[in-house]
Amino acid sequence: MKRPPLSVLNVRSSTQAYGPEQALLLLVDALRDHSVVTRILALYRAPEGGAELHPWLERARERGLQAEQVEDPGPFNLGLARRVARRVQGSGADVLHTHDYKSNILGGLAARRSDRALPWVATVHLHTSTSRRLRLYRAIDLFLLRLADRVVTVSRDQSRMLLARGLDERRVVLVPNVIDVARIAAEADDPLAVRARLGLPPDAPVISLIGRLSAQKGIDDFLIAAQVVHTFRPQARFLVAGNGPLRQVLEAQAQALGLQDALRFLGYRADVPSLLAASDLVALPSRQEGLPVVLLEAMALSRPVVASRVGGVPDVVKDGETGLLIPPRSPDKLAERLLALLDNPEQAARLGEAARRHVGLHCSPGHAARRLASLYHTILAERAG
Repeated sequence: MKRPPLSVLNVRSSTQAYGPEQALLLLVDALRDHSVVTRILALYRAPEGGAELHPWLERARERGLQAEQVEDPGPFNLGLARRVARRVQGSGADVLHTHDYKSNILGGLAARRSDRALPWVATVHLHTSTSRRLRLYRAIDLFLLRLADRVVTVSRDQSRMLLARGLDERRVVLVPNVIDVARIAAEADDPLAVRARLGLPPDAPVISLIGRLSAQKGIDDFLIAAQVVHTFRPQARFLVAGNGPLRQVLEAQAQALGLQDALRFLGYRADVPSLLAASDLVALPSRQEGLPVVLLEAMALSRPVVASRVGGVPDVVKDGETGLLIPPRSPDKLAERLLALLDNPEQAARLGEAARRHVGLHCSPGHAARRLASLYHTILAERAG
């Protein structure tokens, strides 16, 4: 017998359609097959010169979803807390699902303050502590997560961290990020056409890094490695796609390293699958990660990956099988591994193909949707009992 449909309000605070936003949209159809209707509430502070409507909402509405936003003035304040509470309490949703520090704190409190306490699921994509403000948010978040009906993590590393912090293991559930291999392949343009648009030589080795320009992503290490690779492979070209607070610093570093003719900063790009398809290798020298969607996208497109052994990365990148792993903060090892793959295209192709098979089997939307739908229905049954 088919279950009656239930409505899940997903809340996230962000300024772009990053990996978690994209992953959620990938789940919409698969969740609908399990009688789960997805709704979205974005806490959004428009960047200077940016769109008034969150890009995530544009994509969600194109999919026919009910998607709204609340203006986020910045740091926590009572006005924002009240606006979120009104939206959550008046949503009529069956389950609240929050996806970051701010939405966990504001949404979770709103769910618990309601006259009819709303079942609450919180996903921990990544806990970082790179600033005093983030350390404070992390501490508050870890305290409040104990009130959630379930806490979803995207990697074994995050699960271990939460259990070590005292969360009940019966309430911590692992649901890896998802990728639709066929859809990613369909979205990628012809690699030669992409290279032509970017002014890249059709036969040059292209190595890409895609991510937010922040300390977490280890882009300074990538630039050092790029200089080494360029010394041995002067024809190699390097792409850095993404925006963030360190852009000017990183551009100055690239200039100082003499990479001005070999490396390009592309800024935020909506055509990530095409950039990946046009790349020979993909680097991910992060210092902290959950399970980055761009990694899954690269693997889905059979791109050989060299990534740091952090967070959930080793869950999918099996060293020497589906990619190559390096220690974080190791630009010399990154350069060594990149050069090794450029020197051995047969190994690179073998790793890329194994990567595509792995994520197609273990990171499909259908697999994650089954787990989430079961989780939502279980929570509702517990409440009814």
